[in-house]
Amino acid sequence: MNRWRTTWTLAVTVALLFTACSGGATAVPAAPSPTTGGPAAAATGGAPAPAATPSSQPLRIGWLSEPDTMNPLTTYSTEAVEVLQLVYDKLLDYDLNLKPEPELATGYAYSSDGKSITYQLRTGVLWQDGQPLTADDVAYTYNLIHDNNLGQYAQFLTDLTSVQTPDPSTVVLNFSAPQAFDPALVIPIVPKHIWSKMNAKAIESYANDTPIGSGPFKFVQWQKGASLTLARNGGWWGRPLPAPATVTWILYGNSDVMGQALRSGEVDIIPQVPPTVYDGLTGAPDIKTLALPSFSFHHIGFNVSTNPKSGGNPLLRQLAVRQALEYAVDRNQLVQLCLAGHGEPGDTIVPAGLTDWHLAIPASQQLNNDPAKAKQILDAAGYTVRDSSGVRQAPNGAKLEFRLIAIATTDEDVCAAHLFQNAAAAVGIKLDLQTLDTNTLGNTVYNSSAPNWDIFVWGWDSGTPDPSYMLGVPLCSQIGGNNDVYYCDKQYDALYNQQATTLDPVARKAITDQMQQMYYQNAAYLIMWYQDKLQAYRTDTWTNWTPVPGGLMFNFTRDNYLHIRPAH
Repeated sequence: MNRWRTTWTLAVTVALLFTACSGGATAVPAAPSPTTGGPAAAATGGAPAPAATPSSQPLRIGWLSEPDTMNPLTTYSTEAVEVLQLVYDKLLDYDLNLKPEPELATGYAYSSDGKSITYQLRTGVLWQDGQPLTADDVAYTYNLIHDNNLGQYAQFLTDLTSVQTPDPSTVVLNFSAPQAFDPALVIPIVPKHIWSKMNAKAIESYANDTPIGSGPFKFVQWQKGASLTLARNGGWWGRPLPAPATVTWILYGNSDVMGQALRSGEVDIIPQVPPTVYDGLTGAPDIKTLALPSFSFHHIGFNVSTNPKSGGNPLLRQLAVRQALEYAVDRNQLVQLCLAGHGEPGDTIVPAGLTDWHLAIPASQQLNNDPAKAKQILDAAGYTVRDSSGVRQAPNGAKLEFRLIAIATTDEDVCAAHLFQNAAAAVGIKLDLQTLDTNTLGNTVYNSSAPNWDIFVWGWDSGTPDPSYMLGVPLCSQIGGNNDVYYCDKQYDALYNQQATTLDPVARKAITDQMQQMYYQNAAYLIMWYQDKLQAYRTDTWTNWTPVPGGLMFNFTRDNYLHIRPAH
């Protein structure tokens, strides 16, 4: 999940003008938070000096799910983003303090009206096939996404009017209004000389089986169902080069086997440890466990597609049915039984870890743990029990019976699915549970031409430390992109566009709160919990890990891969 992945944004005011520094980054302002209401002290940019030198040692990572694709522009999975952030560079990125740092751009400047951003690019950067990376590659990437509403990043380029390249090392982004978030922090740059040979339709389905980027690691092989390997890119522009000679992600069929692999030294780190395995690893020899704040949640999603070709049960388009299901579930029970207490009950779509932006719904107003209220709603809507099955029926005789899908290897989601199934049955709704592998579930949910499913259990990791990422998921324009439940509300979209150009953080927070409240009440998502980021690594293979809110890895920053060094 990002299927992917704090409180910092790159909000700017039109009065600010940041001057690019030759050969280095500009001073990057820490964004004003809604609680402070003013700019924080500036964080001086500049690439961190990794405390590592190249070694021959591999870094081995355990996971339970594979990427959906190697296409960085169309992927929906956390796993793909994690891999591809090491293959592809962005203009800017996040450091280990989750503050902006330079990547392909060494500096940048805002125009006096805040509507244009000029980036100065590194010179001498090469693609991994030896071709030079220039401003044309940046312009091609941004225009491709914007002009074709391509993938999850299109939501950040709605107001883009043009991209200029006055010379090979300068890029100017022009917008119709000042932007509260800088898209340079999230958009990977792809090589024009490869991708421009395809049209947008072909790119949408392009698997990119042998990705060519400009990043610190290059693709070696993906043995589907087994492992995926990258190797250190000796031609990367950054110095010193990262210490791991290779990075290999190893797929495990269940969490217990993965936990044992860490104990035995078969892997060096598990970035997403299931709660029951985490408790068993705590205190084990040569293993360090970490419970860090996360920017994630797991949720139950309802297919509300109005597409005539949708195979979803149309009864889920009824608000009464969705709200009854919300009231039926005890989220605290889910946290205690499925997370072993490693999290907190969920409510709104902006994760609780984004503390300055999250809207917490007061307990008295929550759609939660009130089966009597669920029954009352269903009764009032005319859904009644008419036979010995105990399953309610609509006035036309259609039963409240839905298909429920979850990922077989995500133990906590399967646990939640069973509890949800029982809670729904208690109010007269039947759920037929089926577990699938990750990519089968993903392909089923994201079949936007004819989504043939009813309800899923899955999760999201926010893709940025800015609320715009998660708030952008339910946009009408993201149907065919990140929008997993096919929700579409023009009023919601209008509010999203308004917050995207609102630079005052307090005023912006008022808008994002309204959006969270609206989406919560419309109940297309039942957000079960905000889980802790549980991770574990061996202390006798790699050292110099830096704990970061959101996790050592599977986070906004890739810098731990660049900073670790062999333990011996």
